[in-house]
Amino acid sequence: MAVRLWVVALAMATLLIVDREVPVSAVKVISPRMPICEHMGESPVCAQTSNPVCGTDGVTYDNECQVCLTRMKTKHDIQIVKDGKCGPSSQPLKP
Repeated sequence: MAVRLWVVALAMATLLIVDREVPVSAVKVISPRMPICEHMGESPVCAQTSNPVCGTDGVTYDNECQVCLTRMKTKHDIQIVKDGKCGPSSQPLKP
């Protein structure tokens, strides 16, 4: 019985040490997605609907169509980091 308790205590101590070395917040993975722009023609017009998205350039766009317009105008590879507004600490992602 004492051996089992010792093994359990050792296993718990090992888990605590591992948790200190690799905090969960340090393993945040951001995987941007491409906006869907195929429906846009030569002279695209975006709807005025507000469905904000955060771009990889750190800019909040009114909707996904606005990201497409900016991509077409600037020729930059802007992708969508998340749905919703960019946070105050949002910085452009490096390619």
